[in-house]
Amino acid sequence: MTRTLLQMTLLPLLCTIALAQQVAGQDEGEGRMYMSFYYAPPPAEVSRAAPVYQGLAMSLDHGQTWQTRGWLTSAVSAIGVSPDDADHLVLGTDYGVLHSTNAGEEWKLVSGPDMPPVIDIVFDGTVIWAATAEGLYQSVDQGNSWRARNAGLTSANSSYVTGLHFMETSILISTGDGVYRSTDEGESWSPSGLQDLALRGIAVHPRFPEHMAAYSTEKGIWVSTDGGRSWTERNKGLRAPLVKAVVFDPRDRNTLIIGTQIIGVLRSSDLGQTWEQSSGGMTNFNVTTLAFDTISPDRVYAGAENGSFVSHNRGKSWQPFSVRLGYVSDIWIR
Repeated sequence: MTRTLLQMTLLPLLCTIALAQQVAGQDEGEGRMYMSFYYAPPPAEVSRAAPVYQGLAMSLDHGQTWQTRGWLTSAVSAIGVSPDDADHLVLGTDYGVLHSTNAGEEWKLVSGPDMPPVIDIVFDGTVIWAATAEGLYQSVDQGNSWRARNAGLTSANSSYVTGLHFMETSILISTGDGVYRSTDEGESWSPSGLQDLALRGIAVHPRFPEHMAAYSTEKGIWVSTDGGRSWTERNKGLRAPLVKAVVFDPRDRNTLIIGTQIIGVLRSSDLGQTWEQSSGGMTNFNVTTLAFDTISPDRVYAGAENGSFVSHNRGKSWQPFSVRLGYVSDIWIR
């Protein structure tokens, strides 16, 4: 009897705690996805069952349903999301930087007319960094003002910055002239390998950041196991080394997946020493971006030139993910 009364007393409290935890998870944006599009095909070419999205789309249920988030321009290259607030967004576009504090319901163009086309955009705490076709820019005031951060990027192609990643004590950027590193928060830059190579980007393992890959749409992929201080080419077995996206398996430091321009997806379980074709189920083989699900680590998403795909077995096979069409440029998941 005492046990029954105790259970009756605790049950409402436990339900309240569970509900609070669920709401807290929702408030933190768990299950949320953003997908950006660089361009979309003309509506006349698309059936009514396959809506075309431009700019940015958002899902709150891991891609079951989607909604357009306000800015309908094409030419969105990258999504930046504040680490503290999933409603706080910036978009890198061919026209500059767009800023929203309400998950894209309202947008403000925060860069001036002199901002070059933005290729990648990243939050570092409250600071926003924009990698552009003419150098690197930083804003410490929500995009209201921007400062060029290009000291040391003096070669002909080094100012074409395609991606950036923040390490514990340094910043790495990929450029049209290889990898550059800054150890003074972007005040100056020095070469860090693969000079004379036009790179598409850098991918870093989320748990083992000393493992990273630099990749090119013309020359393939290189791997580093020492935080980008040395690089090894890993193109053996790649029939077409036209690499457009790379992601590491968060549960295995040696497994990575690449998306290519012609032959879809390939996987490697030995840091690129060998590759296996892994595009089964795909209908578009120009893969433009890849992302592992942060909640369900067996699930991987792939954006392509005209659509998107999902894998439920860590990239070994795929199925269409949604019916929306367009050139998917970036995928963000919480």
